[in-house]
Amino acid sequence: MTDRTYDPRLEHVGRCIDDVDGELERAVCESLYKGSAQRRRRSWIVLLLGIKHTLRGLLFSWPLYLLGLVAWVLPSGKSAWLSLLLLPGIALSAVILWRGIVDDYQRFVHRVLLKPGAARHILWRTS
Repeated sequence: MTDRTYDPRLEHVGRCIDDVDGELERAVCESLYKGSAQRRRRSWIVLLLGIKHTLRGLLFSWPLYLLGLVAWVLPSGKSAWLSLLLLPGIALSAVILWRGIVDDYQRFVHRVLLKPGAARHILWRTS
């Protein structure tokens, strides 16, 4: 077993390569993992995770972005100061977005042979 804690949702996503016991079977799994089909599935899932976490972030911090739009519309003297004050909030929002994508990737995609319907399970079954 790996240091990855057991997650029943992983059964619908695919098979963790690190959990394979035999050397031959592990070599076959490694070969499949590096193949083009698995690479396409991983790329597609990363794109969908980015969209999912971006939408969740926008729903959570929409007032911050609304203030940014207001700062853009205001006369130039006041908008610069307001924009400067909003930068830490936007930076923090971007960090939280990035960490969410990386955490989901590490939990469900990294070193996992993905099944054909894995994207649906990762998007709708994760927290």
